[in-house]
Amino acid sequence: MKRRSALLRPAVLAVVLAALAALVLRPAPAQADDAGHLLYTPTSATEANAYARVIRLEHAGADNGRLLATFEHWNTDGTPARYVIRASDDDGATWSTLATVGDPLTGPGHPVSQMWQPSLFEFPHQLGAYPAGTLLLVGNMVPADGTYTQFYAWRSVDHGRTWQPVGGIQHGGTFGKGIWEPFLALDARGRLVAYFSDERDAPAHSQMIVHVVSTDGGDTWGPVVRDVASAVAADRPGMPTVTRLGPHGDFVMSYEVCGRPNCEVRYKSSPDGDRWQPTDLGTLAATGDGRYLGHSPYLTWDPSAHALLLAGQRVYSTVGDRPTGEDYRAVLVNADGGRGPWSWAPSPWTVSPASSSCNANYSPDLLVEGGSLRYTAPTSVGDSGPCGEATGTAPIPALPFHDRFATAGQAGWIDYGGCWQVDGDAYAVTCGGDQGPKALTGSTGWTDYTLAADVRITSASGDAGVLARATDPAVGPDSHAGYTAFVDVGGGTLTVARQQYAYEPLATVAVPGGVHAGTWYRISFTAKGFDLSATLTSADGASLAHVSVTDPYRSFPSGLVGLRDHAGTAEFRDVTVS
Repeated sequence: MKRRSALLRPAVLAVVLAALAALVLRPAPAQADDAGHLLYTPTSATEANAYARVIRLEHAGADNGRLLATFEHWNTDGTPARYVIRASDDDGATWSTLATVGDPLTGPGHPVSQMWQPSLFEFPHQLGAYPAGTLLLVGNMVPADGTYTQFYAWRSVDHGRTWQPVGGIQHGGTFGKGIWEPFLALDARGRLVAYFSDERDAPAHSQMIVHVVSTDGGDTWGPVVRDVASAVAADRPGMPTVTRLGPHGDFVMSYEVCGRPNCEVRYKSSPDGDRWQPTDLGTLAATGDGRYLGHSPYLTWDPSAHALLLAGQRVYSTVGDRPTGEDYRAVLVNADGGRGPWSWAPSPWTVSPASSSCNANYSPDLLVEGGSLRYTAPTSVGDSGPCGEATGTAPIPALPFHDRFATAGQAGWIDYGGCWQVDGDAYAVTCGGDQGPKALTGSTGWTDYTLAADVRITSASGDAGVLARATDPAVGPDSHAGYTAFVDVGGGTLTVARQQYAYEPLATVAVPGGVHAGTWYRISFTAKGFDLSATLTSADGASLAHVSVTDPYRSFPSGLVGLRDHAGTAEFRDVTVS
């Protein structure tokens, strides 16, 4: 999906207009929670930023552990563009500019005013004459008149402080005959590969995904090899990213197909990263509760959980192709190497699309760091003006899970309805009880587990508790599919219920002495198969009530965990899942 104000081609304009129409029709979004941390703030109204890429140095000696980031960077007034290389030595808390990289060429059209789609790569071992730790930056240089597109490379041998021009890798025509979105990786033979989108065979193919291979560390490149070339000329596959399933596994590629609704995101595999069966258009990445990604995907591998993680610009429903409440903030997860079903989890932070001048969440970047996921993307700074670039982390959805809000804040949670905020070590909902506010985390792929949380109702009436196996959420009371265990001040009861855009109690017991507002209780809720049990204890651990029931409908086999309030206000703390 290419989007450049004065340079939009007719086919691309149609995609953009469709995206704008979807924006107008989108439902009320989930409430904003964690907003990430800006790694770069725009310096003027004529600056444009998007398409961030982040790496953590691993072969850099004393610089190991440093984060490096760059992003699309150009000026709408036509002045020369430069990539900005930002660095962080405190795990993303603060950032500074390490270097800038500009067009080294001279002559007509130079220096260029647009530098788009960077790919930043650290050599893990020697490639050609260049040792491990060498950095290669490849980006798309486009002159103001859009007469050509060119992938140009720069190399750094001092871990990003200085950059030397290497030269052009590929040259394309103007819009409609251009080349786009280079992505650097290694194949199974340890060779450097540049995957990219290619329009040069139009009209036979509106766009293909192809690659070229270098055996000398990027000095020279081999012939173009086709990876995705649909038999339907208008399908337009593009924006490839590639990851490997562990050190000896298959390779998986994700990409958008813009001839389909919302530039739907698909994926397919290769045994070696070099052979991709080009006529295979791949498989739509969709979850069991009907979510799929649209536009500018990014794929990576989580070695600790043996799972694929996939992000995209937008989140849509398979029913009607409309944006969902997770729009701009969900990550898809596949624990079966792409062979089994996908689930989704909240992304670590919320991207803001508030400014129409910001192409928010365009090609978000994923970086797995131990048990955490770093999510980096363009986001609105205020409600007008250009994008900033923000980043943030949250634990990758995996069991066991423990969230202490005092240290992690709201990162990794997604809210539906109400007013949610962190207050010390508690997550509090302070308004909107009529909406049945809920906050969710984890993964829709989680199955059998025990969820426990401290719960305190802070209003004179109402009920509050936890959610298990929640899927298909939206704003509104009972607006999700899943189970709940909760206490009620008015009734003095502990209840286990089933919710599927309607409410059905399965079992209720009285709590001796009643349920009191302002008092902390701990609810432990177990879902094993379709056997459900909830235990209520006091703050000092004394058992107060217990209820067990089997769901006769065998309704919900898996889903997210959550916190739920209704008809009042409440606080929650010390959430654990095992």
